[in-house]
Amino acid sequence: MRRPLLAAAVVLVLGTGAKATPMPDFIKDTLGEWLVATDDGKPGCRITLGDEPVGKTWRANPSAECAERLPNVGKAVAWDYDAGVRLYGADRKILLAFGEDETTLMKTSFETPPVHYMVRAKPGVERAPYAPALVGAWVLRRPGGPALCTITLSKGAKDGDTDLTLKAATPCDLAVAKLKLNSAHVEDIALMLYGEPETSLRFEASGPESYAKAEGGKPLEMVRAP
Repeated sequence: MRRPLLAAAVVLVLGTGAKATPMPDFIKDTLGEWLVATDDGKPGCRITLGDEPVGKTWRANPSAECAERLPNVGKAVAWDYDAGVRLYGADRKILLAFGEDETTLMKTSFETPPVHYMVRAKPGVERAPYAPALVGAWVLRRPGGPALCTITLSKGAKDGDTDLTLKAATPCDLAVAKLKLNSAHVEDIALMLYGEPETSLRFEASGPESYAKAEGGKPLEMVRAP
């Protein structure tokens, strides 16, 4: 009668040892709080990827908002990494599979819309940029400084789903005026402003109604005009 109990004890010890395997660095780099948002501009929600083992995966903790905003994220109980984060439900089935593109941005396939993006969570940021929601007047300025230029984004007759027409007001600071900005384009999680000849600025959301220029050169903010 003792042999089955001894065998069970051995299995338990081996199982515990397997869970103690050191976590790879690329998994460690993925731990923490993330924002999952869709390309339709709707509010997303946050999920924390933890290091607690769940079988061969790790614990995932979605925020309460996920249940209503993104049900597939709200059902997630575990995660792993295979060319991108994969979220699992309680039945061990994959709910969402994110793949890294050439920029290391994690997103789901465009073949099953809406596309879901997974980015590091930032205070005040709840959604991905969405062209129709960007229509209106915006102010370009140095962080916390006075306005350099006011620009207006609108949907032109020839604009695609992710494109916008841009018009800069006058006067406009030379630093912005020389770029000759005339169009905008939503590119995944980025808002691109384009000018002539071949000038561009890349912005990413930094708050509910604000964007910050990507690293490189002098810092620049784009905030909704009052």
